[in-house]
Amino acid sequence: MTKGLNTREKIISKSAELFNVHGYHGCSLSDIMEATDLKKGGIYNHFKNKDEIALEAFDYSFKKMLKQFRKRLDYDKTPTEKLHSIIEVYAELASVPGMEGGCPIFNTAVDASNTHPLLKQKANEAINSLKKYIEIKVREGIASGEFRKDADQNDLATLIIITLEGAIIMSRVNDKSCIDVAVKTLKRYLKERIYKP
Repeated sequence: MTKGLNTREKIISKSAELFNVHGYHGCSLSDIMEATDLKKGGIYNHFKNKDEIALEAFDYSFKKMLKQFRKRLDYDKTPTEKLHSIIEVYAELASVPGMEGGCPIFNTAVDASNTHPLLKQKANEAINSLKKYIEIKVREGIASGEFRKDADQNDLATLIIITLEGAIIMSRVNDKSCIDVAVKTLKRYLKERIYKP
């Protein structure tokens, strides 16, 4: 039982890495076989098809991503500290071992938007979950008096996500310093537009 479970987990973790770098369509069953050192029968002994592997691999990557956030956020005391941690951890995702492709949410969203409805739905739910968390931190900051009363939680959450995602994507084909620019710009925006003077 344990051996079977370990094999299943190995397939999921290795597939998650492949999907995050190459995408669902760019990753073949042969790639998964090579990465796991298993034959086709060994993989299909645990999964019905590539779709099932992809869905579980996404869940695995998303949990791994959330774990990176919790490592920092569990120690933060204030909404201000939490927003800074969200920005910094998000920017560092591409350097997390096994997550070299960057954010698995947007990688999946782009890759599956017109071709894989179930993966697209999972990516959409994950984006909304992340956005909702940022919005909650903004509301907490307003309630505690740290943030301006007119701070727009929806706009800020959207701005943080799209700015960092754009920077991560650009860093994959260009200079990685654009991530630093994105982080500095967002922190400056928080100081000028969100935090109380």
